[in-house]
Amino acid sequence: MKLSTRGRYALRLMLDIARSGKDGRPVSLTSVTGRTDISRGYLEQLALPLRNANLLKAVSGRYGGYMLAKPATEITLGRIIEAAIGPINLVECVARPDDCMRSEGCECRMVYQLINRRITEVLDEYTLADLEGGALTVLGGVEAPQPARE
Repeated sequence: MKLSTRGRYALRLMLDIARSGKDGRPVSLTSVTGRTDISRGYLEQLALPLRNANLLKAVSGRYGGYMLAKPATEITLGRIIEAAIGPINLVECVARPDDCMRSEGCECRMVYQLINRRITEVLDEYTLADLEGGALTVLGGVEAPQPARE
């Protein structure tokens, strides 16, 4: 399984806006393009679903751009990914078992459900603020952000 470019770029866009918009000013997509090497056209395509999910808000005018619609501590990585690509779904039978003739007797379906649930749990455990802060630790040989604790 591989996270799509659309999902990865949505995370990069949101992270850049979180970092660059600290002063309360909107962040232009042109400036995001310069920092992320993602084309402005692609960023525009990503901004719409992120706005529709109430994760970004647009500011019109000469000095307009985008701002986070809520604090970075309230935006989970799962919400960003799902806004960009839709629900996390490893294989179709996890979300729609009726679409597969074998789902009821499938020995592998439970594993697919478990993987799907764990991916979702991890994405929902971490927030944009966790990424923004750059707090990383090594867990099992893999660098992972530490979730913000209340």
